[in-house]
Amino acid sequence: MIVGSGLLARAFDSFKDDDRVLVFASGVSNSSTATEADYAREGNLLLAQIGTQARLTYFSTCSLFDPELKDSGYIRHKRRMEELIRTQFKNHTILRLPNVVGHTPNPHTLCNYIRDRILAGETINVHVKACRYLMGVDRVSASCIPLLTDAFSRGKTLNVCYDQPVSVPDLVAVMEHILNKKAVIREVDSGSCYEVDNREFKQHWLFKRHTPWPGADEWPRMLAKYYGDPMVSTG
Repeated sequence: MIVGSGLLARAFDSFKDDDRVLVFASGVSNSSTATEADYAREGNLLLAQIGTQARLTYFSTCSLFDPELKDSGYIRHKRRMEELIRTQFKNHTILRLPNVVGHTPNPHTLCNYIRDRILAGETINVHVKACRYLMGVDRVSASCIPLLTDAFSRGKTLNVCYDQPVSVPDLVAVMEHILNKKAVIREVDSGSCYEVDNREFKQHWLFKRHTPWPGADEWPRMLAKYYGDPMVSTG
């Protein structure tokens, strides 16, 4: 069963008729401008699932570990939702995701935002000390689908990410190369890099999958996959 209709809901479409799992994929679409009403809508929708016999899967965020975001409304909301799930849904799995990259019309995702600003010739404020964790939606679904029914992850909160984050200046530079257009950049001397403990997720990946753990060249190839032609023209 699936609640939601966006990028993650589509990625986990294989569970739409599976009564064992309830994939809750109906979060706020823009974390930077979300209002208390947006947070309340998600919270009420989550409360409506209390009593389900299925395992509830909730998508939280690795940004919980970003020291510059810890007091933001979005992060406070995610912490509240995690605590609600732990107290009200004994059978659950919480997946803290990185920035998920994929084909989506949502203009508020990080990479869509950078692409759109580059193509429009609009200024991007680049926080030169900032880093972000990235993962393609295909990797998210392939690595997380087994977790939704595995006893290993029942009742757990897992940090789903690769070993190293990507610096925002490097991210913009690679997007410039893929789009073959220079960005209009305003450098801002701020931002933070932070570590996320992904050991349990990595352990499960290496134990269950027959593909190697992605290396440092994974993220540029992933961006080229989603933002190279014809992605530039189709959005």
